[in-house]
Amino acid sequence: MILVYFFCGSICLYSLFTIYFTLGLHRLKIFKGEQSFPTISIIVSARNEESNLQLLLNSLVEQDYPKEKMEIVIISDRSTDGTWQIISDFSDLYSFVKGIKLDKKNDEMTPKKYALTCGINNTSGEIILSTDGDCIIPKGWAHSMVNSFNEDTGIVVGRSTINLSNPSFFNSYQSLDFLGIMAANAGSIGWNNGWSGSGQNIAYKRNAFEEIDGFRPVAKAISGDDMYLVQSISKDYCVQFNIDANSFVSTQPSTSLKDFMNQRIRWSSNSRSLWKTNIFFLFFLIITFISNSILIVSLWSNELLSILPLLFIIKIISDGLVLYTGSIKLDISFHKIHFVVWSILQPIYIPIAGALGLLGWFKWKE
Repeated sequence: MILVYFFCGSICLYSLFTIYFTLGLHRLKIFKGEQSFPTISIIVSARNEESNLQLLLNSLVEQDYPKEKMEIVIISDRSTDGTWQIISDFSDLYSFVKGIKLDKKNDEMTPKKYALTCGINNTSGEIILSTDGDCIIPKGWAHSMVNSFNEDTGIVVGRSTINLSNPSFFNSYQSLDFLGIMAANAGSIGWNNGWSGSGQNIAYKRNAFEEIDGFRPVAKAISGDDMYLVQSISKDYCVQFNIDANSFVSTQPSTSLKDFMNQRIRWSSNSRSLWKTNIFFLFFLIITFISNSILIVSLWSNELLSILPLLFIIKIISDGLVLYTGSIKLDISFHKIHFVVWSILQPIYIPIAGALGLLGWFKWKE
């Protein structure tokens, strides 16, 4: 009976969190600061992105931002394909594009953080914008992200989603799953609580980055540079979530189930340090883990199994509330069939990803 009360309480708390996110999403508005054009630095760390980088660079050089106020730095992080050649070709064509070639690891900092740090140290823009090598950027991205800052804002998180140029069931499923994560982050930011963001679409003031001592406090952490930036900068500055469609970024989906699970496990691994930085966020992740473990645990508990349908329905309604609101605010549509399948599968792989993430059982580009 204690087990039943425990899981019932967890589902109730989970539902309260979804209401919190939903209300936070409703608080989001397109924020437009003063029409100004501060100097910006666009930083991209790319490792073996030969198949994607050409498209990204084309979109970056075509940004509707004054070219004399913009610099683009692309770091080839020990790439072994044609990534560096693409970067070199663009830097030859455009004076505001610069390439940095890294051939070796740095012993004091993990690869991506070191690559981003090298890029930031070789630029001077007042605002730093960052995305990934496999992303697609709209023409108004830079202008929209910069326009979301005011005097008190330190960091702006943008929307990113899965590119559905190939709308297969697996890709559409990933889009829905990613929407759930993005909507929760956006909802918390709606309450000015910076929990996390995506390195695929983020911007922050250089002075705020310098005040937190860059990536040095988390130099050895393999993942989580985006979450660290959002949480650290938002302690002293306001955080905004940009819902302007001109800033929306899309990224390539995982190509296999193995890659998808590895990515989710890697994201889950970031929770290992949250007890030091954000207890409220950690509490939500624990409640989410418990709520998604009901299906597995109920196999060994007849009492829990008897009320499983009720708990399952409550969770589905709660998830649907956030996803539906998020789909409207973030302009990410989904089909009912994907939601049904996602609702069934999530209680299976979330506990697995969470447990393996705590153990650090994932692979990263080395």
